[in-house]
Amino acid sequence: MNEFKFWHIIEEAWAAAPALLEMRNTALKTNDAALIEDLTGEVYGTITNNIRDLLRELNREELTAFNHIMEERLFHIDREDIHQYTDGSDDSFLYCRCFIVGMGREYYEMIDETPSKATYDAEAEIVGFIGYIVYQELFGVEFERNTVHCIETCSNARGWESQ
Repeated sequence: MNEFKFWHIIEEAWAAAPALLEMRNTALKTNDAALIEDLTGEVYGTITNNIRDLLRELNREELTAFNHIMEERLFHIDREDIHQYTDGSDDSFLYCRCFIVGMGREYYEMIDETPSKATYDAEAEIVGFIGYIVYQELFGVEFERNTVHCIETCSNARGWESQ
């Protein structure tokens, strides 16, 4: 598992829901906050379920790598400049970052490069945790979280240097 495969899994989850993929692609072009808001429930539900189905096909090593990449991607965008455009509380900002990842690489990179394009209160917390859930389902033990990167808000000290 590498970052390319990580993003490929998320794109496959979208491809499995063509109508939602079309909505997402329109949202990527327009960055329409209302459309993105409409997609939050879909990312939380259908897209995450599709990710879950794809993750169930992975072996322990691949799923571990997926979880580590997820943690790294969430850690990377744990930044004050993104936070100011999403939501106030620590948990809510984590859930917003989960949504950003769940929207796929193009959206993730757009927000990473231009934080002001983030949509306030667009959350999908389950995206950030689905790998942990599948790991426990498949292997009967909890995944050891945050061994490489912590996903909790303000863990990325460089992203919060002005505080």
